[in-house]
Amino acid sequence: MSSESVVLTLPPDASEELIERVKTAFPDATLATEAAASGSAHLELEAALALSVVGAGGLGGVLSDWWSALPGGASSLFLLAAAMLAAYAVERGVRALAARNTPTEAYGAGDGPTPSLFSRLQLGTHWLIGRLLSLVIFAVAARLIGRVVLPPEPALRDLGLGILAAVLFGRAAIGFIDALTARDHPPRRMMALSDHDAAYVFRTGFTIAVVLIALRILRVFLLEAAGNAPETQLALIVFALANGAASAAFFVLIREPVARLMVPSDGAVEASGWMGWLASRWHWAFVGLITVDAVLKVLGILGMLGQEALDGTGPVVFVVMVASLAVASLAAIRRQPEMEARGGLWLGALVLAEGCVILGASVLLLKLWGIDPLSPNTEGGLTSLIPGLVEAGMIVAVGIALWRASAILISSSAGDGDDADDGGDGMGGEGSRLDTVVPILRGFALTVIAVTTAMSALAAVGMNIGPLLASAGVVGLAVGFGAQKLVSDVISGLFYLYEDAFRLGEYVVTDAGKGTVERISIRSARLRHHNGPIYTVPFSAMGTIQNHSRDYVVMKFSFQVPEDTDVEMVRKLVKKAGAELANDPELEGKLIAPLKSQGAVSIQGRSFEIGCKFTARPGQQFVIRRKAYVALQRALQNAGIELFAPTITLTPGEPGAPLASGAPT
Repeated sequence: MSSESVVLTLPPDASEELIERVKTAFPDATLATEAAASGSAHLELEAALALSVVGAGGLGGVLSDWWSALPGGASSLFLLAAAMLAAYAVERGVRALAARNTPTEAYGAGDGPTPSLFSRLQLGTHWLIGRLLSLVIFAVAARLIGRVVLPPEPALRDLGLGILAAVLFGRAAIGFIDALTARDHPPRRMMALSDHDAAYVFRTGFTIAVVLIALRILRVFLLEAAGNAPETQLALIVFALANGAASAAFFVLIREPVARLMVPSDGAVEASGWMGWLASRWHWAFVGLITVDAVLKVLGILGMLGQEALDGTGPVVFVVMVASLAVASLAAIRRQPEMEARGGLWLGALVLAEGCVILGASVLLLKLWGIDPLSPNTEGGLTSLIPGLVEAGMIVAVGIALWRASAILISSSAGDGDDADDGGDGMGGEGSRLDTVVPILRGFALTVIAVTTAMSALAAVGMNIGPLLASAGVVGLAVGFGAQKLVSDVISGLFYLYEDAFRLGEYVVTDAGKGTVERISIRSARLRHHNGPIYTVPFSAMGTIQNHSRDYVVMKFSFQVPEDTDVEMVRKLVKKAGAELANDPELEGKLIAPLKSQGAVSIQGRSFEIGCKFTARPGQQFVIRRKAYVALQRALQNAGIELFAPTITLTPGEPGAPLASGAPT
């Protein structure tokens, strides 16, 4: 017959008392040695669970013994509850006194136009700071009143501190949810929720927070009764799982109101595009994080992650909620027009603050899970990479902030240039030098920041970047020798830009093509011909550049009048038409020198050719010329002057025959 045996694997640091308890519970079981324990993780978990199940039978006795040893028994708990209520009364009194000296509009009450997001964030932050200060008053009052009314017993004081911490945690969570929703004061509502959604989110959050407070208080009683003994482990596991389930339920229940914020619509959110997909599934990220937290808490209770993990399993959901709020608020502030008007340094600082919040929250979560990400780990494994990853994350956050700040600074500087206007004739207008140089500067800055950030981050995680730098030098040398034409293009372009030969939006004529400059790269320029075709001209092939869009343009044209016309009168008519154009509001700022006549510039048969000219801003000459034609036509017609038109006289008869007297012409 085959024999069956039970093997229980205990942790390597199991105490003698624990071993004796296991032997008593399982007299026929075989205890594994320390070497066996280190080689079988799943047996450790089974053994720990078995111990917690076996020890749960003695929970009643442990609680009974603790209750008997509690100084004062039920009266002490009554005094503890009375101290909490008295502290809350003190808090309410202080808040009432402060409300008398605070204007109603300070918290956004009253009717009026909907304030901007920046204003709502200011009001909501002011209100939240007030609530957090009131919690500090509540905590101080509870400690002072407890010292007066409670017996001076360490066990009772530890119990009171644990319950106070649970109440403060729950009330702080309710305060943050109230700051987000502001169901009674929409002007200070941080999230752009409707009144119905705001009330629903607050009710849900309030209910979940009360459940979490109750669970944490029960956990405090268990830990004060017997700590993490086998008798309380199963109950602590149940509380940890219930805590995780309640936290996950909160994010699942509010998924639709938050989704409506991400993809605004009148009805249900439809998963259209990546934003719709994200809006319909955002809550699963929080559910997954809460699941990981619950598993780590269970492992900490079972003693498989050490005492640090058990002591560090803190309010992960609270940290995630606060970090998400902070990042969303910073992003919303960064998108405000008034912040964009302040320049790139402010926006870069906000981006850096977002990165610091994310990194800080990540470090805090690792600490809550019993992992110190800032101290080097010499034991090897994945945890040894965490300090380097945190340092690399800091470097990446700084790099992104520098890129955002430099890009916005460059863009805002470029925005000071005049807008090019070609007058609709495709001949370009005067461009801005900054608009021309900005794309190259932006590309150069992005390259330098990206390469520096990547190399620094790789070095932070322990990678040797020396070979990478050497390889980059060799590749650069090879490119320099093998791409001489490319080097010629780049150097020629740099000198063209340095000499300010052309800018974006200007019409230029080069040896290889002509057109309006649409784009400038590191190697070539793209020219749009006024008839539509595009020329991509390398800088080295441009040669001499003729710029038609710089400073001013002199437009000349002429017309002919019959030989019997008073040329001086025509000159005066042209001058009068020029004065009319100068007063035209549509041409304000476009005409530099008015239209004037140059007199009779030539004689063409039986007519005089009258020359005219005016000076205009580049790109505006064609609009002004059209208006000048209209003004001259009207002036000549009013004076009874017709433009000269050549005529051809035909005579009947044979070619070369003399014209008969009286013959028709």
